Amino acid sequence: MAHKPELLLLDEPAGGLDPAARREFLETSIELLNAAGSTILFSSHYMTDVERMAGRVVMLHDGKLLLDSELDSLREDYCLALVPHGADGLPARLFGDERCLGGRERPEAIHAIFRLAPDECASYLERELGLNGTRCTPIPLEEIFITLAGSDS
Repeated sequence: MAHKPELLLLDEPAGGLDPAARREFLETSIELLNAAGSTILFSSHYMTDVERMAGRVVMLHDGKLLLDSELDSLREDYCLALVPHGADGLPARLFGDERCLGGRERPEAIHAIFRLAPDECASYLERELGLNGTRCTPIPLEEIFITLAGSDS
């Protein structure tokens, strides 16, 4: 990074680093990006690192594009809807909605990611799908990835 490259490609750059070294690396990378106008393209499974550094997020899984969005848009315009279990066919109705990116059934509720701000989502689901009691919250990147990639772990 000392040569201030125009483009820097990194694959799991902070893997294996202790927390102090990880933070130092990220701070140095951000300084490089800001001071030199460098573009950094990095691959990481550490979503907190991505949230700290990224301006744009692209999620890939099994060779498929799951998401491509500006980080600020993900924070403001997407949410996690926690929908109480209900009538038969509810998951299909939810996941089939044009604003739903995907979801998964969990024991406590159905988790669905919507391309809606959290404060708009519950009223949208009540109005469009007749659902009451839905809680909609901002969604961290890790939850987006887990939900969209379909992992139940």
